Amino acid sequence: MADDTLDLEQLDNEIEKESKVEKRIKDLSEKVRVTAEERDAGGRKLEEEVARASNLQKEVEFLNSFGDQLSKYPDASPFKDKIKEKVLRGYSVEDATISTLASEGKLSPKEVHVDNVAGGSAAINQPIPGAQKTVSEMTREEKRAKLIEAEQRGEISLS
Repeated sequence: MADDTLDLEQLDNEIEKESKVEKRIKDLSEKVRVTAEERDAGGRKLEEEVARASNLQKEVEFLNSFGDQLSKYPDASPFKDKIKEKVLRGYSVEDATISTLASEGKLSPKEVHVDNVAGGSAAINQPIPGAQKTVSEMTREEKRAKLIEAEQRGEISLS
């Protein structure tokens, strides 16, 4: 009987040890699960912050560049929100403006008329199209071509 009591106590001790081990395993498993959830939540939060920063950067780019586009495309003003949406999706400001105006049927770039400005020294020394060059301005090939042309017309002879 003493052996039975001893066996029961030993059995109780083993069961108690197993319960402690199982409890420890459950606690550690729970800890791993909670840590993984926290890590995933941190990763999602980081991704959200990066996306938000990217959107803010695109919005700043849009606000800085939209004025330039208005000077090129004055009809773009009523479509500012649509253009901004496209810029936030990854378009450049100019591409978004052009595509929005084209889809709305309003794409017509502002015509810039350049008046002929008299004066300045740069225009004086420029060759005039259709005018004849002097011999000193011609290249070797041009001189040869002129000589062959004059010979064919009979103006000169090379004999």
